[in-house]
Amino acid sequence: MKFISLFSGIGGFDLGLERAGMECIAQVEIDSFCLKVLNKHWPNVPKFGDIKNFGKQNIEEAVDLICGGFPCQPFSVAGKRKGKEDNRYLWPEMLRVIKEFNPTYVIGENVSGIVNMELEQVCLDLEGAGYEVQPFI
Repeated sequence: MKFISLFSGIGGFDLGLERAGMECIAQVEIDSFCLKVLNKHWPNVPKFGDIKNFGKQNIEEAVDLICGGFPCQPFSVAGKRKGKEDNRYLWPEMLRVIKEFNPTYVIGENVSGIVNMELEQVCLDLEGAGYEVQPFI
């Protein structure tokens, strides 16, 4: 099975999914430190910076899964909790990529602060795209 990693960070999802026998075919990460870590551990996986510039035009092959921990700052109790008003609110971009690739599975991760702010909308968006959703808190 092949997967795309969005908001890859230092590759936590990637490592776990590879250990489960899956193959990462693309990583999307904008942070320069994280990219250094990803390049060290996944030198042959194509890297893409800003998710706003990533899509089917970059990777044409079919994928079985898309994973990503979309930015949590808009929902975190450690921040201002601006939600959709925060410029780091990137769920719509993750949803766009999911719709473009239409993988069999999606794994999304975020902080518990999303529960009362945006979790219902995320679930509705995925259900609207044809997915059965099961949140874990």
